[in-house]
Amino acid sequence: MKSTAFFEIDTEKCINCHQCISVCSVKFANDGSNDIVDVLSELCIGCGLCIKACTHNARIPIDDFDEAMEALEQKEKVVAVVAPAVASSFPNQYLNLNGWLKSIGVEAIFDVSFGAELTVKSYVEHIKKNNPKLVIAQPCPAIVRYVQIYKPELIQYLAPADSPMVHTIKMIKHFYPAYKNHKILVVSPCIAKKSEFKETNMGEYNVILSKIEEYLIENNIDLKEFPKVDFDNDSAERAVLFSSPGGLMETAEREVPNVKLITRKIEGSHTIYKYLDHIESHLNKGMTPLLIDCLNCELGCNGGTGTNNIDMSPDELEYHINQRKIDSQKLYKTEKDETPNVTKLRKVIDKYWKKDLYNREYENLSSNIKKIKIPSDKELLELYKLMHKYQDEDFKNCSSCGYNSCELMATAIHNNLNKSENCHHYIINEVEEIKNQKDELITNAEVVLDLISEIRQLV
Repeated sequence: MKSTAFFEIDTEKCINCHQCISVCSVKFANDGSNDIVDVLSELCIGCGLCIKACTHNARIPIDDFDEAMEALEQKEKVVAVVAPAVASSFPNQYLNLNGWLKSIGVEAIFDVSFGAELTVKSYVEHIKKNNPKLVIAQPCPAIVRYVQIYKPELIQYLAPADSPMVHTIKMIKHFYPAYKNHKILVVSPCIAKKSEFKETNMGEYNVILSKIEEYLIENNIDLKEFPKVDFDNDSAERAVLFSSPGGLMETAEREVPNVKLITRKIEGSHTIYKYLDHIESHLNKGMTPLLIDCLNCELGCNGGTGTNNIDMSPDELEYHINQRKIDSQKLYKTEKDETPNVTKLRKVIDKYWKKDLYNREYENLSSNIKKIKIPSDKELLELYKLMHKYQDEDFKNCSSCGYNSCELMATAIHNNLNKSENCHHYIINEVEEIKNQKDELITNAEVVLDLISEIRQLV
């Protein structure tokens, strides 16, 4: 198996069918020039569409589950931070999961939902202080990576604050000194989170929910046999919704009434990246909202690339998240947003929020994509000849190659990321040529046979 940043490629299963290229959000992250479709990790954003699209199961998500388990077996000091999507992956059992984590040696467990509460405060403080024209929410590492590599001009609009996960990790290191030197095991719904942890130097182990689920099943571990163990930090309120599309917006509504009027909720790989491609021109025309609450996955983090929920109904997934929200609001008695109770909640949040502690800066990674050379018009003509494209009707834009246009396929070939033999028109042309050669051989053979027959008659 060949390892990439976010998944492994099983070279025995990959048949070079190009379905992965077809669904890819960034096309040139793939190398289809050989017998398998490889990946350029420096261009991949970890959107995960190719994993779902591969019917041959040749693309396998990777995480740090094995490394985390080894660390625990070696009695290393480890604490866990758990994403709010856990409530949809382990409905009614996520506190039992905490019990299991404690049983294998995790010393303390923190709820990322509370980190999401801190995140909302960071956003609100940024807007109050800096009066930005636009704020692109950044809990989703695939979207952040897309901006860093493909749309660096938008970096200035990314929220200058950490994700809920990193908020939680920094909270632990600053406000829980007993655990500040512990390694962090992140129970995560996302394979792309590893890139965020590497960039921020926060979080040692990205352990995806699907890997935990598979391990429990393979080892016949029933979570019901473990006690329900609460988190070791204060409870979140409606930020438990953060794993659902629009969860940021709904949480911010508590702090900024009518925030929905200045927010764009948008999710799904097929939508968000096209939206970001044009957002700057819309911003210049005054057409954009103030806040963009965006996620890569259509079902939000509940159906993330590190879950087994990608094909599940949003009704089922969000039901369990909403039930948790109801319980959280009962805990704080904030069901009706009454001022005294909300004020008490804010005091809890303020206790763990500190100016500049949760600031985030972003690296410009556009040099990665600059390695892709755009062919000149003259070079395109030569590339088209390699693909047997000489006249207008030869340009099918049929998407069989996965790139959706003949020009993009030619550009891939120009960068040694594909080959003309994978062009559908090329294949048809070659087959036609072979057929013509065959017909010509048959015709020539018939002529020779006729001549032999005539010679025999003369003799």
